[in-house]
Amino acid sequence: MTSAAPDMAPNADTAVNADTYALRDLNFPKLLAKFARSARDKVFLTETATGRTFTYGEIDAWTGRVAHALQGFGVVRGGHAGLLMGNSAEHLAVFLAISKIGAVSVPVNTAARGELLRYYLGQSDCETVIVDASLASRLQEVLPLLPLLKRVIVVRTGEEGEGTVSPPGAIEAADFHALVDGASAAPFEPAVEPRFCDLVLIAYTSGTTGPSKGSMLSQAAALTYGTSAAEAQGYRASDIFYVCLPLFHNNALLAATGAALVCGASVVLSRRFSVSRFWGEIRESKATITNFLGAMSSFLWSQPPSPADADHCLRLVSMAPTPKYAAEFEKRFGLRAMNNYGLSDYGMVTSFTQWDPRDKLGSIGRPRRGVQVRIVDDDDFELPPGEVGEMVLRFDEPWRGTMGYYKMPDATLASRRNLWFHTGDRGMCDEDGYLYFVDRKKDCIRRRGENISAFEVEQIIATHPDVADAAVFPVATQTNDEEVAAVVVAKPGTRLDERQLVEHCQRNMAYFMVPRYIQFRASMPTTMSQKVEKFRLRQELEAGLSQAWDREAAGVVLAR
Repeated sequence: MTSAAPDMAPNADTAVNADTYALRDLNFPKLLAKFARSARDKVFLTETATGRTFTYGEIDAWTGRVAHALQGFGVVRGGHAGLLMGNSAEHLAVFLAISKIGAVSVPVNTAARGELLRYYLGQSDCETVIVDASLASRLQEVLPLLPLLKRVIVVRTGEEGEGTVSPPGAIEAADFHALVDGASAAPFEPAVEPRFCDLVLIAYTSGTTGPSKGSMLSQAAALTYGTSAAEAQGYRASDIFYVCLPLFHNNALLAATGAALVCGASVVLSRRFSVSRFWGEIRESKATITNFLGAMSSFLWSQPPSPADADHCLRLVSMAPTPKYAAEFEKRFGLRAMNNYGLSDYGMVTSFTQWDPRDKLGSIGRPRRGVQVRIVDDDDFELPPGEVGEMVLRFDEPWRGTMGYYKMPDATLASRRNLWFHTGDRGMCDEDGYLYFVDRKKDCIRRRGENISAFEVEQIIATHPDVADAAVFPVATQTNDEEVAAVVVAKPGTRLDERQLVEHCQRNMAYFMVPRYIQFRASMPTTMSQKVEKFRLRQELEAGLSQAWDREAAGVVLAR
């Protein structure tokens, strides 16, 4: 089996074009009901871990029953529900059910724990948390610190290490499957139909100069991740989207699963990305589209070549970032590389497509229909082609962008200075209108697809009683990725060492945030205004990483 011809243009099977959906018609319940009628027996979702399949008709009926169950347990229109869940059909069903109620989902990174987990659930005002039983112990630790929480629903999926939740005080607890089994099987009809402009999702983006911010997405904004991508990339109703990135990220939930939904296509859901399982699951599922983040492409590229490399149905792979060997990757694996650029802070805005010139590989493409992109200087004046500046964005239609940051009006206003959304990313536009990502202005680290707030890591390190000061920043690797480095000043008279610091970090942050490189210093280099000169620290460390303690070289394995 080989992939489709790489130069194939859109045909009658293309599901979405400029006239397919009016923005006012975009909401999850309406879209799901549409395909439950027109493609009732078509398989929408397949789980690789269990082999379970759900047709459009079945997923619509099941999510209606889940909506009845959640509403009966107290989830109301406008209420906020945290989702601390891994990849599963239940995760997707809960999200769709919450959208039917008109409530708001708050997906939480499953690696979050301690103070970070408390922050996500507390800052977003969650009254409900739906949690996988395998993650119940993490939630249990922070329950006393969540005064607004009223109910916890535990989902058992057969994962190892499943636990229970014993909530304190007046918090109610229930088993997900017991709730759903006892709920009505009648079609779910909310008292008030959700509208395109209703808030449906709070997606936490990495904090850069402060704590993580919750980006608010309307029903329409969430679904335009899919409609605009399908229109730009030529996605088809016959496509099968392989999703191995986590559903708590917009990429998997909206840019992949949401894109499949708006096309009436199919989704194959894997628990997680695995180099050893990837091509086997691609072949078995006959998947045609998937998305890579971070070093995923490098991990697959570094595997020994095989005569079976092009023996699959995969035709399109979104690579972010696009590696320098992308053209060779296309040839070896018999597919087309694409790129879809956007931010959870605002929305998806550009596409490099299968039809764009291959000598432009590495570009993030051109603006999608209805999107304006400019490259500006520090005073917001537009720069000519070839000059590097900040990328600023604007949508032509209302409700396509995010609604701002939850409970952060000052940050919302600052990000939209002069009526343009400021990405904090520096880019360049060439003479042909192709955009290129250059680097980040923000104090943000990108590691294996995860955006990590240097500020948050610093704040958690600073809570250690023996730490006087800390500076966290990225250091470059050879796999298109970044690693987290921390320079720490210990308090006089203390005996803090690197392993103790890692243990403290492991207890209070996601595993991927824990610094790999640690260096203790007596003081920090600072500017005249007493700001730490992180650029100097980074330059010095990257000039010789051997001068820092390396967690991986020391054999320290992090619990996930």
